[in-house]
Amino acid sequence: MAVTASPGAGRVLVALADGPLVAEPVWTRFDTLTDCNCAGYECFAGRQSELDTTDTGTATVYFHDKVGTLDDDDLVGLQIMLQLYNPVADEWQIRWRGHIDDIRHDLVDGPPDIPLANVAFSCVGIFDYLGGCKMLPGIFGNTAPAGMNGVVFYEDGRVDDRIIALLTDAGIDINMRVVFTGNVDVNETLYDPEDVILQAVRDAADAEFPGVANFYEDRFGRCAFHGRFARFDPEGTEAGGANWDFTRWSAATREDVTTGVAQIREFSFNRPRSRIINSYLAWPRADENGVDFDRSLISTLVKTDATSIAAYGYRGEEATDLIIKDNFNNANTGYDECDLFGQFYVSNYAQVRKAIQNVVFKSHRLEDARATATWDLMCRADISDAINLTVDEAGLVDVPFFIDGISVECRPLNPDFDFVTVTPNLTPASYYGTDVFNP
Repeated sequence: MAVTASPGAGRVLVALADGPLVAEPVWTRFDTLTDCNCAGYECFAGRQSELDTTDTGTATVYFHDKVGTLDDDDLVGLQIMLQLYNPVADEWQIRWRGHIDDIRHDLVDGPPDIPLANVAFSCVGIFDYLGGCKMLPGIFGNTAPAGMNGVVFYEDGRVDDRIIALLTDAGIDINMRVVFTGNVDVNETLYDPEDVILQAVRDAADAEFPGVANFYEDRFGRCAFHGRFARFDPEGTEAGGANWDFTRWSAATREDVTTGVAQIREFSFNRPRSRIINSYLAWPRADENGVDFDRSLISTLVKTDATSIAAYGYRGEEATDLIIKDNFNNANTGYDECDLFGQFYVSNYAQVRKAIQNVVFKSHRLEDARATATWDLMCRADISDAINLTVDEAGLVDVPFFIDGISVECRPLNPDFDFVTVTPNLTPASYYGTDVFNP
C-alpha cells in the first residue's frame, strides 16, 4: 500500500508492531476500541505565514477510556495516523501522520453516563525526530578533509542531493520524503555534533530561496522540499515530473458556491503592515570557489524601496550566511542569487496587500449540493496547494492564495459522519507576481 493511499477505515490508526521510521507499517484502528470511545482530534501542520519557519506538526487525540486500555507505556513513540471520512465519496483520506509523544490521563469526576474525555494523545510530526537527530561524526556526511576531526562534513553539490543525503543519514525511508530538484548548488558545509538534521535541511532550503523554498511535513507525514518554482509556476512544476499532486481549489461564499466550489463558512481579511518588506539583505557564506565571502561586499546586496520607506518607515528582513554556491541552471553565482533575493522581496512586499486573516470550512450534509466540493477540499487540501477565493464583500473574484499551514478539527457524530472544521493559513499569490529569477 503506497504511503499516500489510505490503509483502510479509521479516524485514528496506530502502528503497534513496527518501528518509528517504517514507511508502510501495519495499522490498528483505535477509534473503535471496546470501552474506549474516541472523542475526536485536532491537528496542525505547516506555518502561520510564508515568512515563518515551518515547524513541527502537532496533533491531539481525545478518548474516553472506561477501563484503562490506554494506560500503556508501550504506546509512547508509536506511529499514529489521523484520517477523515468523506461521506459523499465514501472514502477515507489521510489527514495527518506522526508519532505519539505523550499520553495525558485526567481523573474526571462526573456523571457515569456522560462520556467525558479523560485521555489525550499528544502527537508530533516527523520534524520532531529530525530536530532531535544530532550529527554523528564518522557516520553522517562525507569523508572529512584531513585534520577535520569530530565534525560532520558535506561536500558541495546540488541542493536536492544535499537534502537527500541528510534525510538518508537520519534514516528516513525513500518513500517518506519528496525532494524537488531545486535550482542551486550549495557549498561544502561543516556541522558540529550538537547540530541537528532539521537545521541542516533548513540551511539547504534557505539557500534555494529563503522564505519561498519550503521544507515541510505533508499530510501523509512525508518530509517535503519544494523549490522556488512550486510557487512561481506550480502547474508547470507538477507537469515537469515532480512527485506532486498539486491541486488548485475553488472556494466562495453565498451564490458563488456553484459546482466544484467549496463553501466558506467563516471569513475575515486584513491589510497587515507586519508583512511589508521594503529593505532586504541576503549574503552567502562563501563564494562559488568555497572561499569565505568578502564581507566588504555586504552593503552592495542591500535592496530598498524608497517610496515604501517614506510611507511606512524601514521594514526590513534578512537572510545571512547562506550556504548557496551558485544557480546550476545559469551562470548566476551565489552573490548574484542573493542580489535577486533582495530584489524579489522589495519588488513584491514593499506595499500593503490584502491578506486572509481567517477562512474556515465545515461539514455539510450529504444531500447538500455544496457538499461534494467542500468535503473534497477538507479531506485532501495540503500545504503548497492553492485556493482561488471568490468573496464579493472582500472584492475577491477567483483570486489565488497558497496554503502554508492547515488546521483540522474532527468530532465524531456517528460512525459515518463527523463534524469537521478545516482552517488553512493562506498566502496571497500576488506576492509572487514579480519573478526576478530565470530558471
